[in-house]
Amino acid sequence: MAPRSEDHALGGLMLPAMAATLHGFGMPVVAGGARNFVRAFEALLGELGVHISTGRSAERLLLTGGRVMGVATDGETVRARRAVLVSVTPTALYGELLPQDAPVPPAIRDEALRYRYGRAAMQLHVALSAPLGWRDARLAGVPLVHLSDGSASTAIACAEAEAGLLPRRPTLVVGQQYVLDPSRVPDGAATLWIQLQELPYKPTGDAAGELDAHGRWTKELTEGYVQRVLARIALHAPDLPEKLLAWDAVTPSDLMAHNPNAVDGDPYGGSAELDQALLWRPLPGAARHATPVPGLWHIGASTHPGPGLGAGSGHLVAQHLIRGRRRSGRR
Repeated sequence: MAPRSEDHALGGLMLPAMAATLHGFGMPVVAGGARNFVRAFEALLGELGVHISTGRSAERLLLTGGRVMGVATDGETVRARRAVLVSVTPTALYGELLPQDAPVPPAIRDEALRYRYGRAAMQLHVALSAPLGWRDARLAGVPLVHLSDGSASTAIACAEAEAGLLPRRPTLVVGQQYVLDPSRVPDGAATLWIQLQELPYKPTGDAAGELDAHGRWTKELTEGYVQRVLARIALHAPDLPEKLLAWDAVTPSDLMAHNPNAVDGDPYGGSAELDQALLWRPLPGAARHATPVPGLWHIGASTHPGPGLGAGSGHLVAQHLIRGRRRSGRR
């Protein structure tokens, strides 16, 4: 599901565009689990002599004479010979990492502070003793099932979430990756990977009037909403309750605690409405990926061309830097 509702300016365009892409090219599933995707890149970068450092927090960018020279972390200082690429939100870049005396026009800082974040998301992992018995048997072989009462229902759920309410009828993205990769589950068992992308970060009420919401994701609220989600799936797979072994939920607050870029539980790095999309992402008054600070480049989901697995922003900046080295005669 896209980060835009159907009734948003770009929602009506992006939803069929994504559907056409999935139908035309498919959705790859990494054998053995998504962590192997990261391991593959680690191996590739290692072969190229790239040093990878994790488990440290970037505290500030180091500038000399108005140009970025490196990054100070909580464990070491990383010096840059040519450029620094930062994959963070605009509010983190211009409000936290860059010093106040950095050569940044006040208008750019002001725009960054006004940058808006979108709806929150929840991830639900379900362990089953056996594959579900779907009412429509064809769904047993579908690795990614979308459950909704239609586009109008999805638009209503988005509106409820944006109003701070827990949606009455949430749209469910139900992954059955074991259909393509049986190594993910024990013999005869099954799992569900469920995405919920129509949630408020601070729920102030329940559109169904059934759950007590007081502005935060408590254990009781999470359990209650998970039961609503599972009951919605059971409408299409009645044997779900008897096959359910366990579930684990990553709430919007869990998501933000794990990933600082998921501000307010938004997994897409910012609202993708028209004024924060395409060439206007992240900031209408800023250059595409180049920042006002020489040598500093802004990449990631908060920048053009937006969120996704294609790493488009990093690729665009890398191509620019490679062309620059070629023009200067360096290899």
